[in-house]
Amino acid sequence: MDENNISASLNKLRNIDLNLLTVFEAVYLHKGIVNAAKALNLTPSSISQSIQKLRNTFPDPLFIRSGKGITPTAYAKNLHNHISEGLGAIITGLDFSQDIHKTRFITVSCRPHTGCEVLPRIYQELIRVNPNYVLKHQDIPDNYDALNQFNADIVIDAKAIYSKSIVGVKIFAEKIVCVCHRHHPRITDYLSLENAVHEKFTFLEINDLVLKLQKQSLDLNEFNRNFAFTTYSSLNMLNIVAGSDLVCFVTESMYEMYKRAYPIKKVQSEFSFNDLDIYLYYNRASKKDKTLMQLINTIIATFSGDNITYLEPPSEATL
Repeated sequence: MDENNISASLNKLRNIDLNLLTVFEAVYLHKGIVNAAKALNLTPSSISQSIQKLRNTFPDPLFIRSGKGITPTAYAKNLHNHISEGLGAIITGLDFSQDIHKTRFITVSCRPHTGCEVLPRIYQELIRVNPNYVLKHQDIPDNYDALNQFNADIVIDAKAIYSKSIVGVKIFAEKIVCVCHRHHPRITDYLSLENAVHEKFTFLEINDLVLKLQKQSLDLNEFNRNFAFTTYSSLNMLNIVAGSDLVCFVTESMYEMYKRAYPIKKVQSEFSFNDLDIYLYYNRASKKDKTLMQLINTIIATFSGDNITYLEPPSEATL
């Protein structure tokens, strides 16, 4: 349906009290005003008034008396077929979280390199909660407003997000390891700062404050690396290291994931990185969504076990 048709349909709906359609369906299904009133917890007179309003809206009496009850007209039968289908779709949209047979998208926003670690495990928990749910991954926008704008159900990242409207939980910590080609001509099992002068490195070029601080700390205090390849993907770094003499730093989980697929090896080095704390975030308003919270709590327990640490804002943080 194009925008013009949608606009015309909305204008038609403005002239109809949609509550009257609920009354119509109740009268149709219960074959009488009294029974419909009981089903809707209304008075028979209010049901009769609603039916009269519908008769003024549609060019048909809709129901005619038949003995002690009423019988729908041919027009009403046709109307019922359309209304019941529409109400069924509306109920599905409103109540999809309570029915295991209905589809729902769960959106997780995280960096691709983080997604390699967390998304497979999240998917396993998701299908346990509801096998008909669909897991949707999206990258983290630079403004980190995905949760506040309800564009994501869950955000997972190394950046600390402080907000009254957002709940943050540390789910695990990532170690950063040095990786090179399995048969690197100069590196066996250790890379010193002295020898690193002769090497070229890769760099993960993303707009992430945590990674920028890691790089600045390394470059300013220890060694200014010679970068020969920059990318937005950790997997690209492993790809190029596997086919060259370049050196990269990736999370240990990513190395473990791909060490059998690529001719790469992990080596000790004098380079010093702090562990990356990975946080799971969700909007406080999501606590009203029982199904989503069931999934969130399951994910937290899967990664953290009983050692759950909530992110508390520092005293100088601006909330």
